[in-house]
Amino acid sequence: MNIEPLEEIGLTKAEIKVYLALLELGLTTAGGIIRKSGLQSSVVHNSINNLVKKGFVSYILKGKIKHYQTIDPRNINEFIENKKRKFNEILPELILKQKLGKVRTETYAEVYEGSKGLFNALIETIKDAKPKEEYLFFAVGIEHPDAQRFFERYDHTRKLKHLVVKGVADVSLRPVLAERQRKKLLDARYVDFPIPIGMTIFRDEIIIIDWGEKPVGMLIRSKQIANNYRKLFYDIWNKGKK
Repeated sequence: MNIEPLEEIGLTKAEIKVYLALLELGLTTAGGIIRKSGLQSSVVHNSINNLVKKGFVSYILKGKIKHYQTIDPRNINEFIENKKRKFNEILPELILKQKLGKVRTETYAEVYEGSKGLFNALIETIKDAKPKEEYLFFAVGIEHPDAQRFFERYDHTRKLKHLVVKGVADVSLRPVLAERQRKKLLDARYVDFPIPIGMTIFRDEIIIIDWGEKPVGMLIRSKQIANNYRKLFYDIWNKGKK
């Protein structure tokens, strides 16, 4: 079972194990959850308390012993909606603070750390993209599992926006990109000489990414720099092979 959606709404791995164990067991004691989940007693009790506070789990007393059960999983939507409502209440204030605290000029640079930060930067870059705009990239072989899953979704996001997606890659990456080309998610050309890697160019923004052990990236907004890299891209593109 893919537990990523449960992690994304704020559950820890231990809380997820406890929650899934409870779904299967039905009404049970902490001891039953410990046996089913294989977690330590202290971890289970801490996770149960957190799940009760979040409204995912309820309990009844039989004598002096608590028996736990999950709420209807469909009620989790209410938990998510409540979080959204609370966030939307403070959103105007956050936007105001951003405007007061940081005035963006035509040229600036930002650093992003961690895969989620990089994903947000890539999504933000094309959020208001128009059909037929060009999205250019120099490809890099990505073994990071989160990145692989992200780019599967990102491909389709770009397609829905009708972007013209072009990439230049080392010939060794032809097998990696071939299927995405076949599905018309992008167009690519291949070269057998060194090129910049892990770089995207869209409008006046360049994102340079290193998908190492600790993913890190830099977003640069500069019309001049973007145009220079765009020219470099097409110089290499014209030398590449399909």
